[in-house]
Parts: sequence; structure tokens; C-alpha cells
Amino acid sequence: MKNSLLKLFYQTMSHISPSLIAHKIYDFMSNPQIRKLRDHEEEVLDRSIKETIRFKKFDIQTYTWGNPDGKMVFLIHGWEGQAGNFAALIDILIDKGYYIKAFDAPSHGHSSIGKTSMFEFAELVTQLIEQFKPAIIVSHSFGSVTSLMAMSKNPDIPIEKWIVVTTPHNFKDKINDVKHFLGLSDKVIAKVKTLVEENTDLSIDEMNMTYFADKIGHIDEAIMIHSRKDKILPIDYARKANQAIKQSTLIELDNHGHYSILWSDELQEIIRNELN
Repeated sequence: MKNSLLKLFYQTMSHISPSLIAHKIYDFMSNPQIRKLRDHEEEVLDRSIKETIRFKKFDIQTYTWGNPDGKMVFLIHGWEGQAGNFAALIDILIDKGYYIKAFDAPSHGHSSIGKTSMFEFAELVTQLIEQFKPAIIVSHSFGSVTSLMAMSKNPDIPIEKWIVVTTPHNFKDKINDVKHFLGLSDKVIAKVKTLVEENTDLSIDEMNMTYFADKIGHIDEAIMIHSRKDKILPIDYARKANQAIKQSTLIELDNHGHYSILWSDELQEIIRNELN
């Protein structure tokens, strides 16, 4: 009932005051919801070395595990995710001798709270890749697009392997998902796209996997893992991304949700087999 009334409000107001609704949608997209971690996820974070770094107006929580002399694996969570989402993979990576870095993005997890955006998220990841110089990157969900944008801006840092655990294809998909969910008018969506472009200095048509595909020649191999049952990011998004990135291979799984895939036996087995 509550969702129905919310949709009715947005549908009505999108015709009466499209500019007002566009700003509300943009604000909503700039304020991620914090998802509570399970006890085991928090326990894995508690076994890390924790440090706080300053990024713009945010205190960013970072986490480190493993062998400092090993190859570095950098974990990049998705929008409304956090480092603890990768808890099922940490011990596998430690046992393989890797040095593991993770973080909570602005207004995510245990980092400080404030208005942010996916593009500010990408700016932080760009900075951290330059600082950490990882050999391997593991990303989830919209963290995969963030990773791609950040890696394209660090072409001098070779990436041996990029493990992509679910991925969108372009940012317009996210906006269109909101459009269809709330029943917004085309005029509202056009204004939202304008707000995004004004705040990022990027064309919305450039915010996709295909645009960045020819800018990541320094990535040796990309392995995409996506479930056909993912209700948040349809499998077609991963198929399009796979087609765009020539050095990628797509592994399609069954019967896993968008977040549960991170705890799946299949993903853990892929990590064991693909990372030496």
C-alpha cells in the first residue's frame, strides 16, 4: 500500500512539477541506504587492520588482511554495499597468500555519512587504485562500472585479472529502472539526466561499459560472473558488457540473487581456480 501511494505521488507530480521531482530523484540517488551486515561479515571485518583516510568531506574506513609481501587484491563493493559483502572470499584469498585491501565508500558501511554520488565513489576508487596499485581487482554490482571508470584513468597500472561479480552495462539503465519503478514521465527523466551531466561533466552516453572498453588495454583478463536469476541487474546487462570488453569471459550461474551470489559455493570455487 505504501509503495502504491508513493508511485501515485511521483506519477502525478511528474506531470505537475517535473523539475521538482527530478531533483527529488537525483537527491534519492545521492543518498545510499545503509544495509546492515550479518554477524559473520562484521567478524571478518574485525579481523582486518582498520585505518581511516580522509576523502573530501568524508572519513573513509579501509580494511587490510593477509600477507604484505603477496600480490594485492583490491575489493570494490557496489552502490549501497560495503566491504563486508566480500566476507566469504577473505579467507580464500588469505590462504592463497594475497594482500587484500577493501574500503567502505562515502556514506556507505562504516565510513562517514553525507550526500554523495556514484561519480564521487568512482573518484575515490580512482585515487585508491593509484595509491594501492593492485594486481587483481574484484568488484560487485555498480562497483564494476566504478572499477572500469577508475581503471581507465590509471592506464599505467597493469591489472592481471579483474573479477566482475555482477555488472550493469550503462548508467542509463539505473535511471530507466527508477523511471519504470515509479512511473515517471520522459520529461522528468530528461531533467534527471541533465542534473547528472551537470554534476559530473560527463555525457550520459559515455557512462557505459562500451565507452570505456577500448581504454582498458592494461587489463590482461576479465572474468564476469552473473546469475540468470538476478532481479536487480538482469543477465542481459552482463552479456552486453561481455561483448563490449574483448578480454572478458562471462560465466552464467543459476539460482542466485544479486547479493547471495557473493556467498555462493560457485563463486568461491571460481576464486580458488582463477586466482593462483
